[in-house]
Order: sequence, then C-alpha cells, then structure tokens
Amino acid sequence: MVIRLAGKSAVITGASTGIGRACALRFAREGARLIVADLRDDAGETLCHEIEADGGTAHYVRTDVASRADNERAIDQCVERFGGIDILFCNAGITLPKLLPDSSDAEVDRLLGVNLLGVIYAARHAIPRMLAQPRGGTMLFTASKTGLVAQTDSPVYCASKGAVVMLAKALALDYATRGIRVNALCPGIIDTPMLHQFAATRPDPGEAMRSYEAAQPIGRLGTPEECADAALWLVSDEASFITGVALPVDGGFTAM
Repeated sequence: MVIRLAGKSAVITGASTGIGRACALRFAREGARLIVADLRDDAGETLCHEIEADGGTAHYVRTDVASRADNERAIDQCVERFGGIDILFCNAGITLPKLLPDSSDAEVDRLLGVNLLGVIYAARHAIPRMLAQPRGGTMLFTASKTGLVAQTDSPVYCASKGAVVMLAKALALDYATRGIRVNALCPGIIDTPMLHQFAATRPDPGEAMRSYEAAQPIGRLGTPEECADAALWLVSDEASFITGVALPVDGGFTAM
C-alpha cells in the first residue's frame, strides 16, 4: 500500500473539528507529521493524542489565525520539529450570517481576520521556507462553494471566500515554476459543527437542516471525510500537475 504523505510535514489550521479534524486524521494515517493549529485547547490536544495512539505524529500549537504572530509560530514549530514544511493547509474559518447593514465593525474585522488575513499571514511566512527546500511545497486553502457562487444573508463571508479563491490562483501563478503548488478546496454544504451552528441562527433549525439536504443535487449533505479525501489528493504528489484550481466538493451544487 502506498503511504501518500510519508515523510512530509504539515500545518493544518482549524484542525480540531469538522473538515479540519477529518483532514488531520487522514493526513496522519497517510504518514504526515502534523502541527495541529487551533484555538480549542482541549479538542486540539485530544486530536493529537488520538493521532499518536494510532501511530502518527502530531503536536498542538494554540493558534488564533487572525494573529500574524500566531500563524508564524505554528509554521516555525513545524520547521523546528520536523525540519521543514511540506504542506500548509489553511482551513480555519468562521461564518457571519447577517446582512451587511447589520454587521458590526468588530464582526467584519474578525471574519476577515480569520478567513482571509490568516491565510495571507500563513502563506507569506511559509513561502520563503518552501522556496528554501529542494522539494518545494504545497499550499491548500479552504474556501467554499460561496467563493464560487453567492448565497443570501452572508455577504461578508462570501467576499472572504471569493478572495481566498483568487489568492490561491494568484499564488499558484507566482510560484508555478518555483516548486510550490497552491489550490483551494471549495466545500459545499457539509455536515459539520459549523453548519449546525449556522442552522441554529435560523428561525427553525430543524427545517433549515432539511432544506440544506434538499438543495443538494446528489440528495444529501457531504461529510468531512469526503472533503478530506479531496484535500489529501490535492496535497499529495498524485496532484503534482494541479495548481491554481478551486475544487468544488459540493455534490453538484455549483453545477446548477
């Protein structure tokens, strides 16, 4: 059996829950040594223990991705512990289910800090380190189907995810001949804690969840593990000719 990430080191932000957790478990099983970067201390430490109990390698670094210094510390920990950084997976994200006039300065600043500036800070710090490695590296950013098509009631969120898609494409062109691949993962409606939190803001959360399922051409919600399958492929050498792609994992939603 081929171990697709054997000998590789990775930083995953927002790794303690949902898509990030599924990806951390999958990457570790495929041989990656992980920096689990998250704000949830208990969940992050528990995830690392789970990975290590399964024979993997993981270290938790408390990280607020809206902080430049925190992003840099997580990447530096990867380089110091594992001798380099092969994979940067900027996955952390938050939502803001509000119309623009109802969104406060603090809410807008926080969302853009987490969803966009955090990706910029992390990529900016990782790029010189990847360039210094003969093997280069790969970066993956979690965007969203709403980085490709808009949805109602979440304009700031949509704007942040659209910016992440374009950031991935621009960086892919900048470093295409220098050994760094950059792609965006665009999940559709995935059955994660974040989705349930979003549904809880609706007048009838149960009806909201049913509507999300009904909106999928494939007839169901996606799973974090299905996103992990796609993410694994994008960061592996199997996707060595793939860069600048915004890959929908959305059950056909953006095909409509």
